[in-house]
Amino acid sequence: MAGFKVTPEDRISATLEILMRWILVALLLLCALPLAAQSLGDVARAQRDDPKHAKSKHVITNDDLPVAQMQPSPTATISTASLKPIDRGQQVDVERAREQQRHVTELNQRLQLLQNEVNDLDRQRTSVRNSNVYGDPNRIQKNDEIRSLNEQIESKSRELAAARNELTEAMERANRTTVLK
Repeated sequence: MAGFKVTPEDRISATLEILMRWILVALLLLCALPLAAQSLGDVARAQRDDPKHAKSKHVITNDDLPVAQMQPSPTATISTASLKPIDRGQQVDVERAREQQRHVTELNQRLQLLQNEVNDLDRQRTSVRNSNVYGDPNRIQKNDEIRSLNEQIESKSRELAAARNELTEAMERANRTTVLK
């Protein structure tokens, strides 16, 4: 029998041909999938027409919400216009009340500045931490920088706590002299 000889190149060629046909079929099927999907407009129209998604006729406003008793926060400011004497017979020293107002305002500004500094330091620390990878040759310097930032954050946090305490004390002193409306 004068047989037909199949060489390895023929086998590879036949295998590649079959593989290419399967890839072509898969690509055609993948391209056809988006054509069968619903468009966003069709979904929106179906949802609009669905009775379960009907619009509410009542709109909730701030007037509908229950009113909670508001207590002045430690960062609240005192308005000299809203100050009343504790005892009706006692005169409120307006200049002292204004000085207390200025002091509370300065403390609020200092508190905000310290909080911003702590936030900035924390962002810097996060940035350095995120850039500190195991194979980095500057890893030791970055670890030292993180340690330094941690110390700065702790120091600023202590300053922040002291400023909050000072503000609370100033508010208490102001409240001993006057009463908020």
